[in-house]
Amino acid sequence: MIHRLITLSVSFLFSLQCLLAQQDFNVSLIYDGKENDTLFLQHSIKEEIESLLGTQYNINFTSLYSNGDIATSRKYIEEVYNVNTANVLIGAGLITNQILSERKVFPLPTIAAINIDNLFIENSDSSNNSSSIPNFAFIQSPFNIKKDIEALTEIGRIKKIGILVNEFFYSLDYDIEEYLKSFEQIEFELITVAKNPQTTLDAIGEDIDAVYVLSTLSDYTPSQAQILFQGITEKKLPSLSLMDYPMLEYGAYAAFSSQEDIQKIPRRVALNVSKIAEGKDPKDFPVQMESFNRQLIINMKTVNKTGVYPTWKTLDNAILINVSKANTGRKLTLKAAIAEGLENNLGYQMAQKQTQIAQKDVALAKSNYLPQLEVNSTGTFLDENSVASSFGAKGEFNWSAGASFSQLILSEPAMANISIQKLFKESQEKAEKQSELDVVLDVVTAFFNYQQAQSLVVLQNEDIKVKNQNLNIAVDKEKVGYGGKSDVYRWETELALARADFNDATAQLKNVGFQLNQILNRPVKEQFSIENPGDSDYLNQIFDLSFVSLIEDPGSLQVLADFLTEEAMKNLPEVQQIELALQAQERQLKSNKRALYIPTIALQANYDEPLKVVNPGETPSIPGIEFGNISANPKWNAGFVASIPIFTGGSRKHQKQKAQIELYQLQDQQKDIGNQLELQIRASLENVQTSYRNLQLNRNAAEAALKNVNITQDLYSEGQINVVNFIDAQNAYLTAEINASNSEYQLVIDFFVLQRFTGQYLTLATEAQRNDFFTRFLQFKNNTNN
Repeated sequence: MIHRLITLSVSFLFSLQCLLAQQDFNVSLIYDGKENDTLFLQHSIKEEIESLLGTQYNINFTSLYSNGDIATSRKYIEEVYNVNTANVLIGAGLITNQILSERKVFPLPTIAAINIDNLFIENSDSSNNSSSIPNFAFIQSPFNIKKDIEALTEIGRIKKIGILVNEFFYSLDYDIEEYLKSFEQIEFELITVAKNPQTTLDAIGEDIDAVYVLSTLSDYTPSQAQILFQGITEKKLPSLSLMDYPMLEYGAYAAFSSQEDIQKIPRRVALNVSKIAEGKDPKDFPVQMESFNRQLIINMKTVNKTGVYPTWKTLDNAILINVSKANTGRKLTLKAAIAEGLENNLGYQMAQKQTQIAQKDVALAKSNYLPQLEVNSTGTFLDENSVASSFGAKGEFNWSAGASFSQLILSEPAMANISIQKLFKESQEKAEKQSELDVVLDVVTAFFNYQQAQSLVVLQNEDIKVKNQNLNIAVDKEKVGYGGKSDVYRWETELALARADFNDATAQLKNVGFQLNQILNRPVKEQFSIENPGDSDYLNQIFDLSFVSLIEDPGSLQVLADFLTEEAMKNLPEVQQIELALQAQERQLKSNKRALYIPTIALQANYDEPLKVVNPGETPSIPGIEFGNISANPKWNAGFVASIPIFTGGSRKHQKQKAQIELYQLQDQQKDIGNQLELQIRASLENVQTSYRNLQLNRNAAEAALKNVNITQDLYSEGQINVVNFIDAQNAYLTAEINASNSEYQLVIDFFVLQRFTGQYLTLATEAQRNDFFTRFLQFKNNTNN
C-alpha cells in the first residue's frame, strides 16, 4: 500500500512539473464565415493541433471571423501581423487565403490552409514542392477549376458557361477570365449570387448552356440552395459545383469529390504548426497532398430531370449517386399497380370480351326457341308462254308481298344448346377470374422484380464506391512506398469488374421496367418510381406475418398444405372450369341419346298477297264455271311439322359414342388438374417456408460478412493480410448483401404464387376475409387432429 502511494505521488509531481514547464503557443485563425456558423475547418484544425502539441505547449487560440467581408479579412491579417503576439497565423477561409496570395512578405509564420485553386503552386517553386517564400506555407487546394470546367464541357455540346460567384469575388485579385483562356471554344459569363435565389436564377440567360457554381453559397440557407439548384435543373441546364457536399444533396448535377480531401487538411496544418514550434521555416514545408484523389460524382436524379446525359465513358469513370431515382411524377404502389393492370392489361380485356361473347352465344341459343317472322316482297317478269300457261294467274310483270311465321315447339338439340351455352358462359366467367388472378400475379412478380433489380443497382453502385476508395488507398500507399503496384492493379481490376456488374444491373432494371409497363399496357419506355423501395417494413406489411405461425414446424406445414388443397378445390377457377365442362359434356351426351327418339316439332304459316299483275294471261273458258280474276287472289297455309330422323348413316350412334369418350377424357383431365393443383400448392408452400427461413439466414450471413470485412480491412491496413484476402472478404460481403436483398423480394413473390394457386389473395383481402380464412383453417386443423 505504501509503495503504491509513493508511486502515485511521484507520478503526480512529474505531471505537475511537466504542466508548469509548458510554454504558451499562440495560434491565430481567420475564418470567412460568422462566429456561430458551422465551419468545416474550425473545430477540426483546433482538435488536430491540440492532439499533436497539447502535451508540450499551452495552446492559445484566437479565432477571427470576417463574415465574408474582404476589408475585414484584410484588417484582421494586418492586426495579427502588427500585434505580433501570435506564433502562427492560419488562414482558414477561401477569401482570407486569396488575400494572403497577394502578399510578398510575411512578418510571422503563416499557413494558407485552403484556397480556391492551385494558384499558390503556379506562383511558387513547385519543383521543390514548397512555397520558397520565407515564413509562408500553403497546402495544395482540393479544388481545380480548370478540371471542373473540362468535365462540364464534356457533358454535352456547351458553348457558354455561366459561373456563379459571390459579390466579393470581383474585389479579389483573381482574374478568372485570364485563368480560363485555354478554353478557346467556350464563352464564360460571371453571374453574381444574389440574396434571393430566384434573382440569381433570373440572371441566368437563355444563351447559357451550363452552370458552374464557384460560390460556396454560404449566404444561402439549405432551402434556398435547394431552390437555386432546382431552378437550374428546371432550366434543363447541367450544373457542376466547386463543393461536392452538401451541394449534391441540394440537387447539383455533378461535382468532384472534395469533402474527404478537405478532411485531410487539418492534420497537415497541425503537422506544419508542429514544425513551426520546432523553429523551422514554413518556406520549406511540402505543399502537395499526395493523398488527394479527385473523383467525379454525378447525381443521376438531377441528370434524369435535366434530360442532359453524360457520355458512357464519363458515366463509367464517375461515382453515381441517386441511381434509382427516376424523373417522373408517376409513382406506383403495389395496389395501384394491380388496379392499373386489371384496368388496362390487354390479356384481361380480351378475357372480359370473351365473356361478353359467351353471353351473346346464350342469347343466340335462346333465340332459336323464339317466334321467327319474316316478310318479303317479290317482283318478276315472265315471257309470253309462261303468262299464257298460267291461265290468268300470272302476268307479264308480277309484284307480290308475303310473310312467313315459324315457332319451334320441341327440339332437343335446341334445348341442349341453350343449356350448354349457359354452362360455357359460366365457364368463361371462371376463365375471366383465372385471367384476373394471372394478371395480379404477373403485376406482383414484375413489381417486385423491379424492386429487386433496383436494390441490386444500389448495391452494385455502393460496391463501386467502396472499391474506388480502396483503389485510392492503394495508390496513396504505393506513393509513400507502403504498398506495391500489384495492389493498385488488382483494385483497378476489381473496380472495372464492379462497373461492368453495375452496367448489367442497370440494364436488367430497365428491362424489368419495360416488362412492367407492358403488363400495365403503358408506353414501354414510360418512367415510373416505386413507393418505399427496399423498405423491410413495407415488405412485412405485404407478407402476412400471421401466416408464419401456420408453418412453424413440418407437421403444421403438412396440415396447412392439406387445407390449402381443399380450399383450392373450392375456389380455383381452373377446377371450376373443368367441372362446368363436364356438365356441358354430360348434357351433350344426354342430347345425343334423346335424339334417337324425341322428334322436332314446329308450327309454320305462310301468306302471299299479290300487289300488282300487269297483262295477266287469259283465264280458261269452261262452260258453267266462272273463274273471275285469279291473279288477285291471296294465298296462305298453316300447319304443324314433326320430324324424326330414321336413318342417318349411323352418325347419331357415332356422335353418342364420341360424346361418351370426350366425357371420359374430361374426367381424366379433372383428375390430372387435381394432381397438378396439389403438386403446385405443396411445392409453393415449400418454397414459401424455405424463402422465409433463408431470409433470416441470409441476413445473418450479411451481418457476419460485414464484421469480417471490417476486421480484414483493419488487418489489410496494418499489412497483416494481402489484398487477395481483403478482396475475397469484400466480394463475400457483396454477395451476402445481394442474397439478403433478393430473399426479401423472393419471399413475397413466392407467397403470392402460393395464393394464386389457392384461388384467392389474402394479401389483398379485407380484415374480415383474412379472419375468416384463419378460422376455417383452425376448424380444419381441429377436425384433422380429432
